[in-house]
Amino acid sequence: MENKLNSKLDVIAEQVRACKKCDLCQTRTNAVPGKGNQNAEIILVGEAPGRNEDKKGEPFVGSAGKRLNEILSDAGIDRDDVYITNIVKCRPPDNRVPTKNEEKSCLNYINEEISIINPKVVCIMGNTAFNTLLGGKEITKNHGNFIEKDGRMYFVTYHPAATIYNQKLIDELKTDFKKLFKFLGESSDKKQYEERRCDFCMAKTKHEVVVIPKIVTKKRRWLYKCAQCNHERWLIPYRTVAEGLY
Repeated sequence: MENKLNSKLDVIAEQVRACKKCDLCQTRTNAVPGKGNQNAEIILVGEAPGRNEDKKGEPFVGSAGKRLNEILSDAGIDRDDVYITNIVKCRPPDNRVPTKNEEKSCLNYINEEISIINPKVVCIMGNTAFNTLLGGKEITKNHGNFIEKDGRMYFVTYHPAATIYNQKLIDELKTDFKKLFKFLGESSDKKQYEERRCDFCMAKTKHEVVVIPKIVTKKRRWLYKCAQCNHERWLIPYRTVAEGLY
């Protein structure tokens, strides 16, 4: 099944690299198809490639990508466990906002990526993605919200690049992503428990494994919540229950 998924996404990637549907093909260095976990429960959708992405042919490898890595890490998520793409696959000159024609030319690519991966949530980052996929406006009034459309769940938040120009948005973006991944955790497996000592209250007590989304189990980083003091912390699980008592 995975090879079949890879094959379909590889076909789309090759189509993107060879695409000449709009004038951006004349100014680009490289077209930038999506990249990431083929079985991701979440797809992150931005606006368009920037200068670094245009050079390397990969999404979110510049300053916005570094900020995104920081946000994901803060939420306890490894970047390798998500799929990242953009509405427009080629860099607009001088990083200007893509035109409607450019968005329309690429729309089939993003729709196919979403259809193939079939994630639990499509995370829309920024006004361009918000407007293209949902016809929405004003991210500042809608960020942090879940929106269901045509049987698909979407989550709206800021584009990571916005936090570079407005440092005050960093905390809001981090809060949004924690809300998103909490939703993913609650919609996955039932809660589990494990005996371990809380490093906050030092009690030997049953700890609730609050979040075990499939997208983070690759690194086995789980969020534990002390049943006695409710202290939360991302931890690597002990190999045995007995080790958690000492």
